[in-house]
Amino acid sequence: MDVWNKIRPFGRILWVALTLLTVTCARVQADPMYSIVDLGAGPVTYGQDSSGESTITGANGGTYLFNPAQNYLPAQWSSTNQGVPTPVPAPINSPDTYGNPSFAYTTSTLVTMNSQGLAAGLDNYGVAGHLANTEAFVTQQQPNGSWGTPIPLWSGEPGFGLGGGDVGIQGISRTGQVLGLGYNMGGSSPGLYGEPSGYGMFVYDSKSNSFTSISNLIASIKSPSGQNWFLNDPVGQIDNQGRILIVQNVYENGYGGQTNSLLLVPNGVSAAPIVDEIPAPEPTTWTIFAMLIGGWVACKRLRRHG
Repeated sequence: MDVWNKIRPFGRILWVALTLLTVTCARVQADPMYSIVDLGAGPVTYGQDSSGESTITGANGGTYLFNPAQNYLPAQWSSTNQGVPTPVPAPINSPDTYGNPSFAYTTSTLVTMNSQGLAAGLDNYGVAGHLANTEAFVTQQQPNGSWGTPIPLWSGEPGFGLGGGDVGIQGISRTGQVLGLGYNMGGSSPGLYGEPSGYGMFVYDSKSNSFTSISNLIASIKSPSGQNWFLNDPVGQIDNQGRILIVQNVYENGYGGQTNSLLLVPNGVSAAPIVDEIPAPEPTTWTIFAMLIGGWVACKRLRRHG
């Protein structure tokens, strides 16, 4: 019985190795910017690993690190437009002002901020009683507490009243990626009178000053059955390291059928599933196990020659 207790940890390690091999076989596809993990059909389960890190477990059986990005925007900036920069000027030359520029307006509010002082917000602009639109933007807080020059990200759809529908910010990672949705990725806004295009989910990387269309990226990869994925609604979460989680919102080849969950992992961040560490056996345990294996081999040889 004592010997069995000694070798039992080895059995647990072997089980962990086999488990890791199994879940590592989850479908992973690579993109120049992201590795895409198919989490399987259905929702994900949220949890924590042994070190307290937040995790998700997909229907594929794999568990992955996912620490959702937090909002560090101070309360003083969460409900005011005073001192918040506006990336789009008031459209004072619009014919809808009838020559009165005071009818034109632009006003920004901040939505979220990461721990590095990078904030994202929405600028609503237009002519009172006429067309309006909204532009998403990002700005860096300066050492004196003010805000830097805003960078336009993507826009809404022009409309009467408040206007600017279908545009938003969904979070900012600690490493400076901004996740959101809208039209005209890259800040090429249609303004008040243009036609919006390219609706989808986008990421802006503040480090490289680059944009990625997550919707187009998902549409460019294949499902397990060989069909192209389709992102139904551009809704997702971003974590501290820039991972993007889309839950039960991806179809095969258009609408209908089962909905899968995907995890998009930026290059340079591990896309491998995790397994909680199990303490390795002590050296004496390995010695006893080696002796048992050696004894078993010797007995087998004696029986063969006996």
